[in-house]
Amino acid sequence: MNKLLTLITISLLFVTVFISCNVEPEDPLLLYEAEINGGWIAFTKGNFVEANLRFQQAIEVDSVSAEAYSGLAWVLFKQDSLEKAFVMFDSAETMLNPNASLFAGHALALNVVKNYALSNQLAELALKIDPAWTFPYLSNLDFNDLIVLKAENYFMLGNFTQSLREVNRIKPEFVVSLASPAGIAALAEEIEKLKNF
Repeated sequence: MNKLLTLITISLLFVTVFISCNVEPEDPLLLYEAEINGGWIAFTKGNFVEANLRFQQAIEVDSVSAEAYSGLAWVLFKQDSLEKAFVMFDSAETMLNPNASLFAGHALALNVVKNYALSNQLAELALKIDPAWTFPYLSNLDFNDLIVLKAENYFMLGNFTQSLREVNRIKPEFVVSLASPAGIAALAEEIEKLKNF
């Protein structure tokens, strides 16, 4: 009787091991998408700790797609961890399928550290990729904000003429003479009014 019980137990153990070894692994693409979606959902809720974790897990599943790096960079940017954010933005730009949101985020972060020239280049690249860009994970952030960003960058670089051109892309009725300090001050004031970032 003991031998029969032992034989049944061993047989059940072998069946269990065999079944567990033959379970299909989860589809990496589905797993990646689940982590990305979870990361952005957490991001929109302001839960940056969870978003950080989800994007890092997505990178572990697929280390060559840009979106997980981009998401992590946005999280770090929103947490004011700028040095780490720049590392992630730079990494994302070398990966597969970088999108407009990646370059837009990088441009916004570069503006914060007063790298106005490179900020303009990346804002322009984002607009070339998607002229009607909108960032679905933060309310009211879109292509107009990138144009205002460029206006501010040009202003800070002392290129008031180009700054005014950018403002006029959004508000063509805004007319000011740049020949006087009052006109330049009015341009600065208009940029501040238009800023949404």
